[in-house]
Amino acid sequence: MKPADPNDPIVAWHSYPGGRVVITNFTLTMLIEAAYGVSIYNIVGGPSWKDQEAYSITARAPAGSAAAAAISDKTKAPPPPEILAMLRSLLEDRFSLMVHRETRQLPVYALVVGRRGPKLQISRDPSAEPDWSIRRGEIVAHHCDMAWLSGVLERHFKRTVLNQTGLTGKYDFHFKFDPRSHDVTAGADAIIDPTRPPLEDALETQTGLKLEETKAAVEVLVIDRARRPSAN
Repeated sequence: MKPADPNDPIVAWHSYPGGRVVITNFTLTMLIEAAYGVSIYNIVGGPSWKDQEAYSITARAPAGSAAAAAISDKTKAPPPPEILAMLRSLLEDRFSLMVHRETRQLPVYALVVGRRGPKLQISRDPSAEPDWSIRRGEIVAHHCDMAWLSGVLERHFKRTVLNQTGLTGKYDFHFKFDPRSHDVTAGADAIIDPTRPPLEDALETQTGLKLEETKAAVEVLVIDRARRPSAN
């Protein structure tokens, strides 16, 4: 593990056969999100640098271990539980990380099916690995489920999105939207692309799903202690 190159624009997690994992440009908050399976917007407390300083990690599971055997040859496949357990151990060892979970009542979005029903194509091969491309103002997904889409929407809206669609399969979908329409930092004079709808509208008209504002009991991960990592 080492500090990330500040000139490297790539932010990525790649898993390779044999248990090799390469993590590029992840902040401590991002590492915690992956290791503990909690939304980045439900991680509270901790030092200010947890969102400012990025790190890159190259690791390999022990030869013959379940983690080494479990990793798919698809680099976008989710990491197996064994790798996440190793990452938690690394965070505890190198960052002196201590955390605890608690439940808080927070504003959230509920992802639900619109009144006209979903407009999603069921994946022809639901056993295939998830594959996707996310560009500015465009999301293309293959073999992805609603939990995945909820996670993508959380990053756009910076708020917990609960999957309440009742849809349990894997789907192919593609929708376009104005990437500036939901930017809370944009000023009143921000230029909106009239040829593309806001994300909320695009979601409903192009996928048949919609977001509803509500409140819910949400599990958060509280950082009790974190220190800058020790050297290799």
